[in-house]
Amino acid sequence: MDDPASLSFFLLAEAAADGATFSAVSVLLNILLVLVLVLCNGFFVATEFAFVAVRKSRIESLAAEGSRAAKRLLECINNLNAYISATQLGITLFSLGLGWIGEPAVAMFIEPLLVWIGQITGATFLASGAVLHTISFVIAFSIITFLHIVLGELAPKTMALELSERVALAVALPMQIFYKTFYYPIRMLDWTGAKTVRLFGLHPTGEEGSVYSEEEIRHLIDVSKKSGHLNEEEQKLIHQVFEFSETTVREAMVPRTEIFAIPVTYDLNEIAEAFKESGFSRFPVYRESLDDMAGVIHSKDVMSYLLNPDSFRIEKILRRPKYVVDTARLEDVLRKMQAEKFHFGFVVDEHGGIEGIITLEDLLEEIVGEIADEYDEEVAEQIHEQKDGSYILDGGLAVRDLNRQLGLNVPMSEGYTTIAGFLMAEAGQLLAEGERVRFNGHEFVVEEVEKRRILRVKMEKVAV
Repeated sequence: MDDPASLSFFLLAEAAADGATFSAVSVLLNILLVLVLVLCNGFFVATEFAFVAVRKSRIESLAAEGSRAAKRLLECINNLNAYISATQLGITLFSLGLGWIGEPAVAMFIEPLLVWIGQITGATFLASGAVLHTISFVIAFSIITFLHIVLGELAPKTMALELSERVALAVALPMQIFYKTFYYPIRMLDWTGAKTVRLFGLHPTGEEGSVYSEEEIRHLIDVSKKSGHLNEEEQKLIHQVFEFSETTVREAMVPRTEIFAIPVTYDLNEIAEAFKESGFSRFPVYRESLDDMAGVIHSKDVMSYLLNPDSFRIEKILRRPKYVVDTARLEDVLRKMQAEKFHFGFVVDEHGGIEGIITLEDLLEEIVGEIADEYDEEVAEQIHEQKDGSYILDGGLAVRDLNRQLGLNVPMSEGYTTIAGFLMAEAGQLLAEGERVRFNGHEFVVEEVEKRRILRVKMEKVAV
C-alpha cells in the first residue's frame, strides 16, 4: 500500500467508513479552483506593476508605428488611476475568494491524511474533531498563504518589473474587458477613495501627478549609465543640459581682458591684417574705449571689399551691437539670439560697462563641451600637470572648467569666473608673484602677474 493509487483508495475507504462525505472529484476541483484564484490574483498584481513601470514614451512610439496592442495599452496608461483601481478590485476579489474557498478545500484534502497518520501511528487524538480541525486549518492556512505570497504576489511582481513592456502589452486587452465589465463599481470605489483622502486634507493626484525633480532625473541618468543603457558621453551631455539652464552669462563669457577688438579708425588693410593674424571671423569695433562699442564686423563682409578697396568705409559693414546683462541665464540668451538672429553679444554689468562678450559658440560649448577649431585654446591647454603631481594653471581658466577637468569643488560666485578671480576673492586683496592661497587641501601659488592680472598659478596638494 505504498503506491499513491493504493494510498488514495485507502484514504477514501477510511473516510467512507467513518461516514464522512468525501469526494475525490470535489477535492480535485477545489484544488484546481484554488490554483485558478492564485493565478488570477497574480494576473492583477502583474498588471498593476507593469502599468506603473512601463515607459509611456516607448508605448507611444509603438502605437505610432501601428501596434494595436500598444494603442490599447496607451488607452489604459492615459487613464491610469482608473485602471489601478480596477487592478485593486481584482486583487481584492480574488484574495477574498482564495480565503473563502482555499482553506476549506485544502483542509478537506488534509483531514483524511491526518486521520490515516493517526491510525497507523496510534495517535488517535489526531482523529478527534477539535484537534483534527485545528491542525488541518493551520496547515491549510499556511499552504494558502505560501501560494498567495509566492505565486500570487512576489513572482508576478518580479516578472512585471523585469518585463514591464511585454507584460503590459499582453494584459491590456483583458484589463479593458474587466474594466468595462465592472466600470460602475470601479468608478464608485475611485470616487469614494478620493473623497476619503480629502477628509484628511489630501488631494489625489491626476494622471500627471507623479513628476520627477531635477535631482531624481539626474539620479535616473546615473543609474541608466551604470546599467549600460547610456554611455558616458550621453550621461555627460544630459547633465550639461541641466547645468546650462542654471549657468549665467558671466560664467560663460569671454572676459573684458581677453576681448580682441579694433578701433573704428582702422582702414581696410589694417582690418584684413587683424583677421589674418587672429583667425577670428568677427571683431568688436570700438570708438574711444571698449565701453563705447560701435558694432561688430564680419570677415565675409570685409572680403567683398578687397577687390574694390576705394569704396570701403567701415560704417558700411558695421552690424549693430547687441547687449545682454551679465546675470542673464544662458537659456534666455540663447532664445534672444534665436529670436533676434545674432551670434555675438556684448555683456554689460549693472553700471552699463562692457564686462565681456558672449557668442553662440560659447553657449553651445556649455552643452556639448569645447568646440575646438585651429584657433581655439582648449581647456586642456590651460591645465598642465607636472611630474611632482602639481598643476600649472592659466589665470584665465574658468573655475567651472577646473572643477570639471580635475574633479575639484572650487566654489562658484557671481563675483568672479576665473581661477585668478577666485584667488583674489579668497585672499581679499590683489596678489603679487609668490603669494600663496590655501583652500580645501590645495595651495595655489601665484607665479606670474602682469599689470595686476594673474597670468599663471601653480596648484599643489598640501596636508590639511
